[in-house]
Amino acid sequence: MHRSVAVAVGVATAALLVGCGSGSAGEAPAPTSKSGMSASPGADGSFDVEAALENADPAPYSAEVRTETYAGSTPTVVMTGRMNFNASSPTGRLTVTTSDSVPKDQAFEAETILLEDATYTRTVGGDGAAGEWRRTGRGSSGAEVADYGAYAQLLLDLGPKARKGPEEVDGVRTYRLSGEVTQDRLRTVDRRLYDRMRATGTKEFACEVWVDEAGRVVRFEQRLEVSGDAARNVVTLKGFRGPVTVSAPE
Repeated sequence: MHRSVAVAVGVATAALLVGCGSGSAGEAPAPTSKSGMSASPGADGSFDVEAALENADPAPYSAEVRTETYAGSTPTVVMTGRMNFNASSPTGRLTVTTSDSVPKDQAFEAETILLEDATYTRTVGGDGAAGEWRRTGRGSSGAEVADYGAYAQLLLDLGPKARKGPEEVDGVRTYRLSGEVTQDRLRTVDRRLYDRMRATGTKEFACEVWVDEAGRVVRFEQRLEVSGDAARNVVTLKGFRGPVTVSAPE
């Protein structure tokens, strides 16, 4: 794939980025589901992922988020920051940059502040000089963050074939869910992404979600076709703790 095409695909894929999930701000005891089943791990390291998601602590928390976007096998866009979750909408501060593989004349960097009712974005030049903040409504930014917990439940609804079993992710015991998400199934989960899929002609995408014992999504992968080219998003979440203060720029 030509590098200029890779950048275009990478940006388009980042715009299709889905969000981040439910969970707990700190260590929590193994929950018991309404059915009486415990989410505690068994001898083989597996645990009841459905119970873990159902009983995830609803208290607000924050997490470090890193999203890597690939066009084919070429890294194109990286988004990093700390986000607050389990509130009326995710809030936080993110930095979006092109990867080192992107030609200098196509490279960019931008900062985004997500508040409950507004988004602030500014570009950062190659010399580090930042532009003026631009205010828009929520949902108009490619750095928008939704809810991964809903995607985990969506995969659970696919039945046993989506349950791939226990895996360790960066030293954390998790359960992996995997399957195909179609437009129709996505409509009630993430209307924003549903609209963008329709606009780009994307009928479905493959995704995988790794859920820890506390019901937090710690990793998400999305693979899709954008204008006929393969693209992939890889999202990791770590450093779970209490929510952080996020305010509009001066």
